[in-house]
Amino acid sequence: MHPNSATDTPNIIQRMAETMRSIGEGCTDRDLMLIGKFSERQIKLFGSQATELATAMAKAA
Repeated sequence: MHPNSATDTPNIIQRMAETMRSIGEGCTDRDLMLIGKFSERQIKLFGSQATELATAMAKAA
């Protein structure tokens, strides 16, 4: 990911949150990396925001 790709940030967080929900409770950083959709850097940068979004999405369902 390039430093100036901030416009992608909401999309990455959304996709990561959806992936977390599909994996289910107990999803780990390693689970996300094994799927191959996200880099370690993306997980470190956006993981907490994606976790919050995934939790909110689960509660709303």
